Amino acid sequence: MHFLFGMFVGMRGLRMIMWTILLVLAILHRASSHGIQPLSRIAIHKATLALDNLAYVKASPTVLGLNGQNTEWVTVEYSSPNPSMDDWIGVFSPANFSASTCPAENPRVYPPLLCSAPIKFQYANYTSPDYKVNGKGSLKLQLINQRSDFSFALFSNGFLNVSSQKSLPTRIQPKLVAVSNTVSFANPNAPVYPRLAQGKQWDEMTVTWTSGYGIDEAEPFVQWGPKGGHQQRSPAVTLTFERSSVCGT
Repeated sequence: MHFLFGMFVGMRGLRMIMWTILLVLAILHRASSHGIQPLSRIAIHKATLALDNLAYVKASPTVLGLNGQNTEWVTVEYSSPNPSMDDWIGVFSPANFSASTCPAENPRVYPPLLCSAPIKFQYANYTSPDYKVNGKGSLKLQLINQRSDFSFALFSNGFLNVSSQKSLPTRIQPKLVAVSNTVSFANPNAPVYPRLAQGKQWDEMTVTWTSGYGIDEAEPFVQWGPKGGHQQRSPAVTLTFERSSVCGT
């Protein structure tokens, strides 16, 4: 009886512990995710053009991956004659992020369109606490080779805020103040991101990677063998995925 009672208490205690763990995990998930994707707050499709000749954005280096890197850090320097705490820097790829360059491929797709939305962003004063005072700042941002060039833009007026005054229900929309030079990888089509998986048989291995070359531009193959030993080449098969294959459907 004591053993059975102990088992009952133990199972009950274990159940309470499991419920506590699940509750903690749910709270942590809610606290970490907040249920909102940060980029979704940016109403880039409602931004207005307000270019200022006294403002600028400069990015360097302009050519990335000269030594075969697939990721590299870029330094972005910027200045605004009218700085504010709401100013932010957006990273765009392709570099020409005008919505006119990417008409919707599906009538059910609504803006912001893919090529007009930033791939990442950061506040202008993130690493420059004096930005509000002197209007100058800089950021270091990491880019990955994703086949297209990049540009950086300085926006004022925040993302998309609603006035807190009931008498002024107007929306404060982001304003494009300045656009940077273009930054690109030396070889945007280079094969990158190799992945290994078990083949159909126990003694087979599957190698996949991503490349920007078309089947008429390059012949894919895998070179393999023991380190320092004889290397063999095996032909590869190319599969092409267009944007329409995964987006706008």
